[in-house]
Amino acid sequence: MSNKNRIFVRETSGLIKNVSLWDAVALNIGNMSAGVALFESISPYVQQGGVLWLASLIGFIFAIPQLLIYVFLTEKIPRTGGDYVWISRSLNGGLGSIMALALMIESTAYFALVAFFTSSAINTALTVIGEYQHSPILLNIANNVIVDPYVVTPTLQQSLIIYGISALVFVVIILLNIFRAKWGYRVVSVLGIFSIATLILAMIVLALNSSDFYSKLSTLITANNLNITIPSSRGSFLPSSLSWSATLFLLPFFALYTYPWMQAGPAVAAEFRGRKTVKWNLPIALIITGILVTLAFLEMDLIGGYNFNLEAYPTFLYNFWTAAIAVASNPILQWIIALGLIVWNIYILAYGVIVFARYVFALSFDRVLPTKFSEVNKHGSPVYAHVFDLSLTLLLLLVPAFSIGAAISLYGATILGSLYFLVVSIAGIAFGTKDRNYVLSIAGIISAAYFAYLTYVAATNPDFGFMTSSGPNLITTIFVVGTFIAGALAYIISKIVHKRKGIDIDLAFKEIPPE
Repeated sequence: MSNKNRIFVRETSGLIKNVSLWDAVALNIGNMSAGVALFESISPYVQQGGVLWLASLIGFIFAIPQLLIYVFLTEKIPRTGGDYVWISRSLNGGLGSIMALALMIESTAYFALVAFFTSSAINTALTVIGEYQHSPILLNIANNVIVDPYVVTPTLQQSLIIYGISALVFVVIILLNIFRAKWGYRVVSVLGIFSIATLILAMIVLALNSSDFYSKLSTLITANNLNITIPSSRGSFLPSSLSWSATLFLLPFFALYTYPWMQAGPAVAAEFRGRKTVKWNLPIALIITGILVTLAFLEMDLIGGYNFNLEAYPTFLYNFWTAAIAVASNPILQWIIALGLIVWNIYILAYGVIVFARYVFALSFDRVLPTKFSEVNKHGSPVYAHVFDLSLTLLLLLVPAFSIGAAISLYGATILGSLYFLVVSIAGIAFGTKDRNYVLSIAGIISAAYFAYLTYVAATNPDFGFMTSSGPNLITTIFVVGTFIAGALAYIISKIVHKRKGIDIDLAFKEIPPE
């Protein structure tokens, strides 16, 4: 056996090239989660003079340098693990390993929270439809069974019900991926089509009901005792005085949920079918996401009026989705739109299962994680990586089940995302400098500056969870620091163990892994 063959676990990855262009686009759109961004994630934090659709457009523009980095490096190095491979090969193997492990742990916590707080979307759908259809059964389920953990503290029984639903969804998605990798991608594609279609349907419903928007919305306002004044006539879609500072304040919120999250496609690039998929999966996904989010927020201001939305958004109950359900009137339309909102959350879990397993696979292939995780079954699925994902997620699901406060604190760990993309941007600068690609270098510099700003804001602004008015959030700080410590320990232990076997794992970071 040659020395080179001892660097990696084996000579080929064993993964199958069966990912089409649409599969890859759907994976990326799920990663950017437009539907969830239009729910309770961003709009409640708008301030006087801040414009959501304008902030979305600016966020899209700032994502272009990062897009250039990801497209160029995916074309240059289309390997499983994507940006982990770029960081570890251009900067430092240990740094790449630690950052990838930190991102994986943070992502798993995020997916666990998404799974648990999907109950918020279900509860909202039951509440609004129940109020409009005068259904005591739906309202009873919303008030006593599948409650909104953001609004009320669930009892132990309610938490276990939510945990059971969340765990069941995750188990089904994992099993589909284990039995056949192709099924996992098809599930993402189908969920993506339905999610996008219902979002567009909601936009159409809002447009068709714009003339009596306020009258149809009155039930939502009165039934939930929302302190909102319905205007006698529709106001302007712009504030009387546009505030650039208030608009730019919204950028980090978009960064938490939408545009920067474009690592999904590159993470599975070794499974892409054709060069067209490699080149166009991210640009298409980013453009679709930008159009959906920007137009949806613009439509809300055009129909509802800026001042009304500014007053209504902070209630958290009023948003793009609930407004569309409310004005639909027709119960079938209401349920289709409501299912779209719920499915967006499941869509995120479905893409997350695939991407997480590929990062685990790549780290295992480089021998940083146990080599068992890079084994694939006869259907091209990294089965043990998926089992690891399932175990870790079910464990982290216990956090929101037993402590909502601790769960919300974990949202502050999204600072790891902006820090991770900062490092990826620096890798882009390194590649651009080495290859004398000045476009890539400039894109890397702009992207690095942007993510340095986002990391600073995430670390200092209490709205993002890491910092509170009295100092750093203890739970969040422990989790963030703990992920880096866990990543460093995993790398160091693996290095020591393999050295005793006569294998230097750092040699892997001097070679591009095989497909």
